[in-house]
Amino acid sequence: FSKEKLRQFRGSEVAMIFQDPMTTLDPVFKISNQMIEALQAHQKISRKDAAKICIEALEDVGIADAEKRFDSYPFELSGGMCQRVAIAMALLAKPRIIIADEPTTALDVTMQAQILRLMQELQSKYGTAILLVTHNLGVVWQVCHNVIVMYAGKIVEKASVKELYSNSKHPYTWGLMDSMPSLNDTPKEELSTIDGIPPDLRTLDDGCNFRYRCKYAQKICE
Repeated sequence: FSKEKLRQFRGSEVAMIFQDPMTTLDPVFKISNQMIEALQAHQKISRKDAAKICIEALEDVGIADAEKRFDSYPFELSGGMCQRVAIAMALLAKPRIIIADEPTTALDVTMQAQILRLMQELQSKYGTAILLVTHNLGVVWQVCHNVIVMYAGKIVEKASVKELYSNSKHPYTWGLMDSMPSLNDTPKEELSTIDGIPPDLRTLDDGCNFRYRCKYAQKICE
């Protein structure tokens, strides 16, 4: 794509929700300026009409007193509220796909649940596909239909959520599963970890990238 075509593509066809809501938004500009700029980048629309659409988007993501919050600076809002603003911005141009990069990592567990529920409701309402990037397998179970497990930039396993949890095939997936604490664990039971360290991405070859840390590695893995 040319720069101009790529600018049109971003936001209208595919949008992104970033990991840390406190750094997604520029702290020196009001929410109103940032949202209106994002909308006007894709639509020929007056500032007044854009403001109306943006306020409706904030109401859509559950922000109370949206008109007042619309005129706030990001530092005047909580982390959870900033993430809601980021979701509202991602939805402004009605994209076909939203890439959500660890959208709940910086939030407490109560707010995590609210944000995930909100994303599911908005997905259902707008018919937008969500590509969720996460290491949290609890979140995967709660919100995803299909899963791709990646290690060091390569896909190691693809499956539906139910199949992945009941009959996963790759040792890296097993390691991720085992590293999740269980409510049945005893207080002094050690947490399960994956031995070794991730490989240097500059020196990868054609084999399975996980084989250096895998106790099941065989010659064929090379």
